[in-house]
Amino acid sequence: MANQVSGKYGKYVETDLPKFAEVSGHHKPAPFWIMPDMFPGVSLHVAGVDASKIVEAPHANPHQHETPEIYLAPSERKGDIVVEIQMDDEKFVVDSPFAVFIPPGVRHCFKVIKCETTHYVFGIVLPEWRG
Repeated sequence: MANQVSGKYGKYVETDLPKFAEVSGHHKPAPFWIMPDMFPGVSLHVAGVDASKIVEAPHANPHQHETPEIYLAPSERKGDIVVEIQMDDEKFVVDSPFAVFIPPGVRHCFKVIKCETTHYVFGIVLPEWRG
């Protein structure tokens, strides 16, 4: 269903989500919750996947971006999501809730090791990062 909010603030509401887009290294189009130009002046990308649907199934090959990315996995309880993250040649395991900063040019990907109920892992790409 498309945006159905009228009036002067209608441009600030998007209900037709997620939007799918091809991303280099990913096995299928990524579900985006925020995309550039969705809202006036916003260039942020926020992709997110239900981790319970991709346990032990990597969603992407190691890949890199010219801009940084943050993996964000909010959860109410520690360990609701367990993820193996690869950055260049290093791999490590983290339990949710977590946020991991991936610098520009670093090859990266993640694999969900455990997630039994619906929980999202978000990839937030920062195109205007000034590091």
